[in-house]
This record gives sequence, C-alpha cells and structure tokens, in this order.
Amino acid sequence: MITAEEVCARIAKKLGGKADAHVLNADTAFDSVGLSSLQIADIVYSIEDDLDIEFDPSRAASVKTVGDLVRLAEETTSGTAA
Repeated sequence: MITAEEVCARIAKKLGGKADAHVLNADTAFDSVGLSSLQIADIVYSIEDDLDIEFDPSRAASVKTVGDLVRLAEETTSGTAA
C-alpha cells in the first residue's frame, strides 16, 4: 500500500530544492507544485511498479491530487477500481 506521505516524498524528490516552497499533503494538487505531466506520469508509473499493479489509464489521467492517487492505488490493489 502507498501512503500520502510516500507520494509526497516522491514529489519532493522530483522538485528537488523547490520542494521547500510547497506544503505537501494529501490535498496537494499536482499542477499546483509545478510538476510537468512527464514528472507526474513518472510518479504514477513508479507506484504501479512498486505495488505490482496497473491503473486504469482513464482513471489515472483524472488524478488531480496526492489523495486521489492514493485512493486510486487503494482501489486498484483491493480490486474495487471500476
């Protein structure tokens, strides 16, 4: 399972020194921290690899916040993702 804190750590790693300028939590919107779509995709793919799951592409594309991504991961691993 992945937590919001783990996703935030991945975001902070992508942001590097710019991470200190942002408050990262479950409500953090990916576009609000200045991540490119490629960086967001990289985070999503790394979570899929780490959890050995595959997100539904249309649901993954609609993820806007850290919390959304954590919920999608939980639903996918529990088999309840539609």
